Amino acid sequence: MGADPVVDWERSFSQRTAAPFAVSFAYARTALAALLTGAGLEPGDEVLLSPLTCKVVPLAVLAAGLKPVYGDIRRDTLNLDATRLESLRTDRSRAVLFQRTYGNAAGVAPAAAFAKAHGLFFVEDCAQCMPSASAWCGDGAIFSNNPGKPLSAGSGGIALIRNGALAERVRSACETLPVTGRAAAAQAKTEAWVRNHALSPSLYWTAFNLNRRIDPSYRRRPLATELHDEFSAVAARIHPVQARAGLAALAQADAVARQRTACCDAYATMLRDAPGLELPCGGGEPLYYFPVLAPRKDALLRAAQQRRIEIIAWPVRAPIYPLDDSASLEQYGYTGASCPVAEDVAGRLIGLPTHPLIEERHRAALRDLLLEHGAAA
Repeated sequence: MGADPVVDWERSFSQRTAAPFAVSFAYARTALAALLTGAGLEPGDEVLLSPLTCKVVPLAVLAAGLKPVYGDIRRDTLNLDATRLESLRTDRSRAVLFQRTYGNAAGVAPAAAFAKAHGLFFVEDCAQCMPSASAWCGDGAIFSNNPGKPLSAGSGGIALIRNGALAERVRSACETLPVTGRAAAAQAKTEAWVRNHALSPSLYWTAFNLNRRIDPSYRRRPLATELHDEFSAVAARIHPVQARAGLAALAQADAVARQRTACCDAYATMLRDAPGLELPCGGGEPLYYFPVLAPRKDALLRAAQQRRIEIIAWPVRAPIYPLDDSASLEQYGYTGASCPVAEDVAGRLIGLPTHPLIEERHRAALRDLLLEHGAAA
């Protein structure tokens, strides 16, 4: 290893993902904005994307002065439906942002082909993906390794880039940012350790409800406040402490991927014929969560809390997480009822955990709860 942990981190990540260039940031949202502006998008240009996402994604688009234009998803993949892109395209469309929901790659090839055919920049949101050479195929991509992400290390976000000139522009944008403070870097590393080693499935709902009470990002706020708190205030480079944490996590990536794949395979087998449930994805992939479409989502989540069984509620009710109602989405550029599949899916989608603390007994408890819930629907 060299003298600079950040350089080593970027080099190691690019090698694992077969990326010609990698540039690290404190958050993947900052990397996304740098990719879009570095690709030559200008204020008022349009970015086509899925609404089934976290609010920081459209905030990154808006922070760059761009316009998010939402296309509906496919119910069987949870990803952007490429067949709808042509109806969205205008003379201001400049990019397609494809999110690999839960790490699922389904539908990426036709979306990439559409972007190439129309000369649009194709960038992938891989924040929910394990890092690998097959986890991205675009002109650029963003990954996240912050606490709670698939490879949780507290090591920030990273931009992967194919074009050397674009990489130089992204690097230049990164170098204008301050370095994350040592205390904040240590906190991110500690939070990742807690998530990986101490936050047992039985404690999930306690932590979830506490976080929703104290974290202001869960509350509806003016767009200017959102842009400051969720984007401008956190735009930074990573600290060497974070880079070293990322390198340590990367050494465990294969083991984590095997764990996640094994969980997905087990869920797919045990729930394949479950009444009342839909499984958008099968096994064979190291998914962030294993997705299930279930009836009476609120009742299911209440039952999971009562039994202290970890189930991920992402998204809550509205497509853009963590918002609870569609009326809150207008300031992110989303028009209610414009993506009916995504809105229906948001009201039914739950995720089954695949992280390293999940054992067979946890999967069995999830199976019993879901079978009971589906049969009662």
